[in-house]
Amino acid sequence: MAGSSSQQAVGLPRTGRRAASARGYAEDRPAGPAVMHDVQQTKDGGASTTAVHIPPTSVDQLEGTLPPSEQRQDRLDETDEAMPPNPPEQVPDLPEGTTPAQSLPRKNFPGLYFLKDRMIYLWALLRLDGRPSEVVDGEIKGCARDDCPRSGDEQVMLYRCTSGCMSCEWICASCMASEHQQRPLDRIEMWVGGEWQPSTLRGIGARAQFGHLTNTKCRLKHPSMNDFVVIHTNGIHEVAVDFCACNKLKRSVVDQLMAGRWYPATGRKPLTAATYEVLDAFNAHSGMGKDNAYDFYNALVTLTDGAGLFNVPDRLKQFFQMAHEYRHLLASKRGGRGHEAKRGIEHTKKGTLAILCAACAHEGINTDIVEALRKISPELAAAADKFNNVVQLSMDCNFRAKNRMTRSTAKTSPYYGNGMAYMVPESLYETFTSTSPHTQELGNCSRFGAQVLANLKAGKGLRTTGVGAVFCSRHKYFWPNTVGTLVKGERYCTMDFIFASAVRRVRASSLHVFYDIICQYTRKLNMRMMTVPPKSFVGVGAEKLLHRIDVAFGVPKFHNPGHLLSCQLWFNISYMRYAGMTDGEASERAWAGLNPAASSLREMGPGTMRDTIDFYCGVWNWRKFVNTGSFLARKMERALKEAREHCEIYNGLHGAVRRENPAMCDAWVHDCEAFEDRKHLDELGRPIVKGPEAVSNPYESRSKKQSLEKARLESLKIASEAEDAEEPVNAGSSQEAQAAALTNFVLRGFKIEVMNWRERRAKVARTVMQRSEEIQRRSDVVRQMRLFRKDQQWMMPIVFAAIQELEGVEPSRQGGSEDADVDDEGASDDEAQTSAQETPKVTDATSEILYLPSELGKDVARSPNVVDVFFEELKLRYAGMEDWLNVLRQQLRCRATVDRWKVDYVTGQDMSSRARTKQETIQANVLLARDMYRLHRERYVTLVSFLTEDEQKELVPEKWEITFKILNDNDCRPLNNRLLLAIDDTEIEYIRQIIEQEKNKRKDPSGQSHHRIPWIWFHIAENTELELNDDMRVEFAKCRARAMRWVEEVYIVAYEMMRVPEFCRARQAVWEERIGQERSDIDRYVKDGVDAYARKQATIFRRHAEGLQDLFKGPLEQAAEFARFHGLDGMYLKRSESE
Repeated sequence: MAGSSSQQAVGLPRTGRRAASARGYAEDRPAGPAVMHDVQQTKDGGASTTAVHIPPTSVDQLEGTLPPSEQRQDRLDETDEAMPPNPPEQVPDLPEGTTPAQSLPRKNFPGLYFLKDRMIYLWALLRLDGRPSEVVDGEIKGCARDDCPRSGDEQVMLYRCTSGCMSCEWICASCMASEHQQRPLDRIEMWVGGEWQPSTLRGIGARAQFGHLTNTKCRLKHPSMNDFVVIHTNGIHEVAVDFCACNKLKRSVVDQLMAGRWYPATGRKPLTAATYEVLDAFNAHSGMGKDNAYDFYNALVTLTDGAGLFNVPDRLKQFFQMAHEYRHLLASKRGGRGHEAKRGIEHTKKGTLAILCAACAHEGINTDIVEALRKISPELAAAADKFNNVVQLSMDCNFRAKNRMTRSTAKTSPYYGNGMAYMVPESLYETFTSTSPHTQELGNCSRFGAQVLANLKAGKGLRTTGVGAVFCSRHKYFWPNTVGTLVKGERYCTMDFIFASAVRRVRASSLHVFYDIICQYTRKLNMRMMTVPPKSFVGVGAEKLLHRIDVAFGVPKFHNPGHLLSCQLWFNISYMRYAGMTDGEASERAWAGLNPAASSLREMGPGTMRDTIDFYCGVWNWRKFVNTGSFLARKMERALKEAREHCEIYNGLHGAVRRENPAMCDAWVHDCEAFEDRKHLDELGRPIVKGPEAVSNPYESRSKKQSLEKARLESLKIASEAEDAEEPVNAGSSQEAQAAALTNFVLRGFKIEVMNWRERRAKVARTVMQRSEEIQRRSDVVRQMRLFRKDQQWMMPIVFAAIQELEGVEPSRQGGSEDADVDDEGASDDEAQTSAQETPKVTDATSEILYLPSELGKDVARSPNVVDVFFEELKLRYAGMEDWLNVLRQQLRCRATVDRWKVDYVTGQDMSSRARTKQETIQANVLLARDMYRLHRERYVTLVSFLTEDEQKELVPEKWEITFKILNDNDCRPLNNRLLLAIDDTEIEYIRQIIEQEKNKRKDPSGQSHHRIPWIWFHIAENTELELNDDMRVEFAKCRARAMRWVEEVYIVAYEMMRVPEFCRARQAVWEERIGQERSDIDRYVKDGVDAYARKQATIFRRHAEGLQDLFKGPLEQAAEFARFHGLDGMYLKRSESE
């Protein structure tokens, strides 16, 4: 193969899976340089394209990736020699006129360079399977050590170390054993029969000596052990060990092992140990990657003997036990339990081993920052009572973290850290939940979450069905003593204990609580807390909730659209004062630290599961603490940018509205302030929407909307009054009674349209029961059609006569018995039976036309005998569009919730089938709402076309075509985070256009496109002209709320930046106090380690405090500059020079 690779010919393969079959092409074509175009988005929103030249690869190179049977047969002759690889510094062939830096920089395309150099790496690996080059060349014979007596002996057995000893290559057994006296866990190999074979240090006489600091042997040692098993990072070893007995301290075998950094599997005559290194490595792998002990141990077995030729000792159970114990000891050590005089681990207070959130307010720990902040910004310090004394928490349940009912019990799998960290105290928790009368499962206002939970949860064979927890909503920390197991789902008593336990730890006067079903959970919350025993573990938390803490409740922002509109507005975090831009979704993010371990948690014993959850929560919290600096710096950068922008928008809109009507502007602001200062819930935990304490919601539209249910309710009231007056509803009835009958007649037609749709969409009956249901559905349709035709004969007599004439039926105007009892549809059973003889025969009810005015011509629909029905249908069709659009939104919320539930929690065929059945039912409802909306809109357009211009101005709402647009299939999408952000951006742009128009006094509407947002979720006026109507009032309130929340976010992050270094200094002081304490319960050797560890921890927190203070200096100065010119209400205090 001649020439450079850029000039190689690419031959078409004749055999194999890529055999060429085309005709008329040359067999070989020159391969030109390939070009890859990389398109990236620039900072200004544009796009940049970069052309990357890729050297061609011949088919002969690619054929090596196929099985031999499919590779080309017409390859090069076997005598042709392979081309030698390029040297490491040579780059791949490049197009002419380009340099490596211009075309293929090595740091950006390392894989392409590796393709040229891979043979060099492969040969380097193969070289290690042979002897050293000096031995091959004959320069060294025998042991490579010059001072060894066997240095020239060619018959001696020679070894090498593969654990990183660069000097242990080609040496004898004596030198190898002497070199590894202090490294008994290295891997060695011996040269036998022209190959390297695995060997052991124990096999060449090496022994591990414990109890002596220097490399000396003990003269008075314990009986030796030749088969001591040690688990290390490089595998599982069998080691010969000697323990010291000559030491005057007479240290036990366990003490000597742990002094040598080997953790024993038992405290009595241990035969197995694990090094601290392997236990630390397992904790790091498990904490970051959620590796379980089983897989980690099997990986060590593979490292020991990947070929499966030897008998590796089985120490899996011992490794489980050692890892469990070691985690508990590390948590106790880091929690300072070894520094408490005369108070061992068993006296640990509840929750003291947990890592607290450094940024949250903890009175007495990190809240003494006001004076220091005042030196930076008096404006920020003046708001200390609003932002330095509030805690924001999120509650949630996780149904992935299940635990099976295995043979393990509390005795075989004890809980070492019972209530010491994040899990609730086991016995106190079980006593509370088993004796509490509040055991019913929670629901929510949209009525789908509880149903899904009830249908999908599988409690059989499970010890726990999940866990519930409380988190710091701002920084996603697990809160101490707030993680509790769920036995029978998400019950009141379970969440009450967890919530009260969290409040027990709160050291602040204000509390914000976010929960996805808070609208149901808060109902009778005070009454439930009053039943908590005062002296119980959660009694303090219950007492705080009732009397000492001001609590505000909210629904997390992503869960908010799944609730009813009243709950969306009442519990909206965006409208909660001093909440900042907290979204309340911390729980959904924090579960990411636990969910990957769900499969291993499922199989653990009860105690091991709880200790493991404590471990994962601790790892998650510590990671959050380490990353707090960069996290808060990013939040402050964004908060300042967004706050400036939204304050400018709000001030512009405020000025525009005030110029139009100052009194109305002040009234709108007053309504918002009254809503923010409202009392959230009554004594029973219900939103106060009625009575003297009720406050109108400024974020809710106050315009009255038509509804089919309202129309039906009004007609029923009129019918009830007529029945009380013993006045039959017929052609001679009063005007109100006739209007009610007219409404019922049109509504019956709408009902038949729905029934016809369901009948057409019904599946083919395959069983007797399905066939029976099909017959029942058709009978219902036929019955409703007969009743409809009976009413039609006097509501629309001309149309009814035409129908009879078309059907060949003799006209009849006879009615039924006036004394018969009227059913819920307005006709008696006798009338329904006799009407079959008086009305046209219904052969196929699902295909028969109702002949409502919208289905008739204009002349007939506007005729005197039909015009009343015409106007009634016009009114109800409009209401029908509103109703079916609401149904569509609700069903899409249901679908999004169930889809998300299925992805997060559903596993197994049984649960997947149930979830799929639920999804199919909801999807059918979505399609029904979609088609009914389309039908009502189509009929409404027809009816509007029959009106005159004056009638349209009087009867048709303005811009109804904007409110009720044409519904496409891609509009029927549920809300997600992306759509919510898009809606928010579009609202902001709308306000911008209004302000810009006011500045420039433009009268031409600019309009805007909403194609990226399904219009069913969002609507604003197409015209940007300022109109002080109800819609503008809502937009004004939302604009004000956005500006205020971003300003609050600047204040909140500023206080957090002050509290974090203060928290580190407080922890530093705690550890410094533990240095040098007089201790009579430990010897001087342990005390020396105790003091050294305290200094180490104090140094860690001191360095964190110093680093964070330097990192936050710039952002705090920018926040101080911002606070000088912007008030908490979003209004300018004064203009800066730059503005």
